[in-house]
Amino acid sequence: MNWKISKIEVSSFKAFKHIYLDLGKSSLLTLDGPNGYGKTSIFDAIELLLTGQINRIQNLFSTILTKKKRDYADNLFWNNRSGESALCIKIEFINDDRKLVLARHCPASIFRKPANNRADKYENFKLYELVEFESSDFTKNNQRDDNFLDEVFGKNFRENFSFLNYLEQGQNRLLHTRVDERKDKLGNLFNISDIEAEIENCDTICNKFTKYIRDPERNAKFLSLTEEIATLRGKLQAEAGIGEYKKLSTTDLQPGWDKEILFSTYSAADHAAYQESVRKIIALLPLKATIKTRVHNETIDANIDRNAESLKSLAQFGQDLGKLDELDAIKKGIDELERSASIIKRGATAITLEEARSLPNWADGRFEWFESQIEARNSLRKKSTANTNVVAELERLKKQLIEEYEKSHLDDQLCPLCGADWGDHKSMVDAIEARTEQISDSLGQDGKDLVNLIAAMDAELKPIDIHIQDSLKILTSKFEPNLHAALTKIKLRLPAIIQLLENLQSDNIQFTASFTENDDVVNERLETLKEILRNKKQVEADALALPEDWRETTNSAFKDLQDFYIITAEDLKGKEQYISTKANEAQNSRLQKCISDVELIEKETQAAQKARGKVEKLRITLKKTEQDYTDQTISAIEFIFHIYSGRLIQNYQRGLGLFIESREGTQLRFLTAEKSEHDAVMSMSSGQVSALSLAFFLSLNKVYAQVPLILIDDPSQSLDEVNVASLTDLLRCELKHCQLVVSSHEDDISAYMRYRFDRAGLATSALNMQLLAKEAS
Repeated sequence: MNWKISKIEVSSFKAFKHIYLDLGKSSLLTLDGPNGYGKTSIFDAIELLLTGQINRIQNLFSTILTKKKRDYADNLFWNNRSGESALCIKIEFINDDRKLVLARHCPASIFRKPANNRADKYENFKLYELVEFESSDFTKNNQRDDNFLDEVFGKNFRENFSFLNYLEQGQNRLLHTRVDERKDKLGNLFNISDIEAEIENCDTICNKFTKYIRDPERNAKFLSLTEEIATLRGKLQAEAGIGEYKKLSTTDLQPGWDKEILFSTYSAADHAAYQESVRKIIALLPLKATIKTRVHNETIDANIDRNAESLKSLAQFGQDLGKLDELDAIKKGIDELERSASIIKRGATAITLEEARSLPNWADGRFEWFESQIEARNSLRKKSTANTNVVAELERLKKQLIEEYEKSHLDDQLCPLCGADWGDHKSMVDAIEARTEQISDSLGQDGKDLVNLIAAMDAELKPIDIHIQDSLKILTSKFEPNLHAALTKIKLRLPAIIQLLENLQSDNIQFTASFTENDDVVNERLETLKEILRNKKQVEADALALPEDWRETTNSAFKDLQDFYIITAEDLKGKEQYISTKANEAQNSRLQKCISDVELIEKETQAAQKARGKVEKLRITLKKTEQDYTDQTISAIEFIFHIYSGRLIQNYQRGLGLFIESREGTQLRFLTAEKSEHDAVMSMSSGQVSALSLAFFLSLNKVYAQVPLILIDDPSQSLDEVNVASLTDLLRCELKHCQLVVSSHEDDISAYMRYRFDRAGLATSALNMQLLAKEAS
């Protein structure tokens, strides 16, 4: 909605008899002149037309004047020096090619009646929509309701005008409101007015439910009925010799015979069923010992069945059950040694630095030497030919072949490769060495150096290989691969099996057997273990037969058999008497009538409490929704506010730029970078507060304003030159799409602002209010 003001005409309003202002298409209009020449009156006229009241005067009236006084001889807004001229404020708005002329009009005759002159009485200033600016057709057909303004300029335009479009006298009253009340002041801006109304409705409904629940007449009736019921029951109890109600069952679902209220209406079938249930329990009392023995024996059988798999594992592993960690450690050691042995087996021609570093049992300083040999080897390889590298590798393999061959054929004279007969072993070895020397002699110096280097490195690896092989023999002798594989297979079940083992050991059942893979042995051990467990059964000494449904009887009444063991015959006798008494009560008509009335009152109370609870829950949900939405709405302006405040408050000692805190939608607090618990307003000078007010006002306008109109009454009142320069640049850059109407009592400041706007290519105009006021007075 790009509505902007093009013309203003004010007649018989405050200091003006008549004044006409032509704004044209200016982006900036400055109202210049000393104080007291009508700058603020122009803003008052615009506000009165667009909102139907003047907020500043409304607040002053409620603060300063008494509420009781009704009649005033003069009117604060009407210029009575104009004779009988009507008060009229007329504004023309343009939106591209569209025009809209609105007017506020009040005949002079209205002001002759003292009752119409209260400063907070605005209903006589009627709103009109005119066909053209020169029209004076203030008729019923042209009259509009104030809601028309919201239809034209957007929802809640009037309520939000003082927050989004008009900043009076450089101060925002919102800043001087308590931090927990600022949110409420912005209710319409945050679109939470409807939610607040619903919250208020919830409070009203809750109060009505509370009043109903606490109604003295209902409570008195309830008390009277309760006393009458107690009297009637007392007579019946005296006749039956019954005491107070006592709960006997312990199950989560209480059986019917043990409830305090047995009969809503009397039922012979229910009465008989209750009596039968109690008699069954009485019949079991002499059989407590037999039940204990039966349960003990059944528990042993159940444990054997439930732990069958674990018992079989105990029979198989016996005392070796806890060896998994030890075997894992040995297996890890064997794997590491075999990995090292495989590295050495590949020989010095192939070993890398990282592989050498992983080898164990290096003598002091030998690894560093070996590391240097690896570097030398790599360097020689780069210099040598492919044949040289092959010869070096053949030299290593030859030595390895001879060593391995001599382990099993110490005196053999046959060649290990071609099978030639050399007569004796020494001749064969000498021939191999001679041939090796011939091959080596054919190499260059780098090749010979490489062969010697590889030989020296292999010699260095030899004692390490011996250490590895010796360590492997020791660890391999300790390792039990079958036991390790079997324990690994049941690893997930081991904690439960070990717990069972500990339980059996605490019961003096020991395990001395070792691990076996023989199924026959395992089964034999398992049967022996089961027999040991079964031997712990007890004999049912009294040999009394238990009813077939004894367990159903106890389970229906008691959560645990221990609860049954402590029940006494006296308790059950009293329960039988209680059931009989309640049956008699149920058949007493007057008593039942009183009980019915009491239950009705209780149900109504419970229903009211339940309904109140739901309304209260809804109120809490609405409150949380309101806070969340408020927090979200504040978050939408906090970044822009931080930038604007940083640009306007240039030299604030607590840091550049301010922040907004919402406390999850319950507050609206301004913070410095120091995160003080105090509101930033409390530590600011008047100029800084003015700058803060401007930053917050312009942030709200930037994000939420639907009409690009900004009215600022004397923003330079408490600002220094730097603040004014910053404000001017902010307005001409960030809000250049808006129409700005700014007043100032300092001509140089308004001239500076127009200059900066002109440099930005924005149209400006100025009105000297001192001259206009003289002409209009």
